[in-house]
Amino acid sequence: MTVLRKVAAAVMSGGVISRGWYSILTGAAMLYVVWLLGPAYDTDAAAPFVGLGLGITGIWCLERGIRVELQRRRSR
Repeated sequence: MTVLRKVAAAVMSGGVISRGWYSILTGAAMLYVVWLLGPAYDTDAAAPFVGLGLGITGIWCLERGIRVELQRRRSR
């Protein structure tokens, strides 16, 4: 995960990916982790709470990223 974070930071600082797309991709990754946690809900007591927290944060990141991208496109 550290390698992916460093690659994403390098790409973003180089101007290849915008802040909006960075947020959208982060939110999508969080929702993917929530989906992967699905089978653990029966066996792990903390999984529902972790999934809920990641799900809320993932949806917030997606919404924020979409809003930033729409504002950027309107300003062009």
